[in-house]
Amino acid sequence: MQDGKLCPNLFTLSASSSLHTSRQDTAAFSVFFFTKTCFYLYWKITFKMAEKTVSVYMASVSGSLEMKKSQDRIFSVLSSKKIPFKAVDITQDSEYKDLMRKIAGNPTALPPQICNGDQYCGDFAAFENAVELNQLEQFLKL
Repeated sequence: MQDGKLCPNLFTLSASSSLHTSRQDTAAFSVFFFTKTCFYLYWKITFKMAEKTVSVYMASVSGSLEMKKSQDRIFSVLSSKKIPFKAVDITQDSEYKDLMRKIAGNPTALPPQICNGDQYCGDFAAFENAVELNQLEQFLKL
């Protein structure tokens, strides 16, 4: 069926989102709709992402050089091992900071903190320990 023949005034909206990964893990959708005489809604959904996503709670604005280096180290290791992750910047919204602290179970937790879905994995020290012991996948609950 060619929608253009049914209704020549076709408009298309589309959007896509992706994680920090070298693979083609994307979530995309498209909506098609027409003018006056006909209306048609079509959703195309593609999910290739895992149910759980590794999230790294980080701060893009910080006076701490140690925090910045820790965050960069986590991003570097995850990228080099091709592990998809999502960087969540707690300085952009205080709800992210509250969520990070709730998941970590520590009302004073500071970034970087790592979780998989709603399961807390650990902080930078625990991450480094898992890398040294070659237990990163167990640490990240993959």
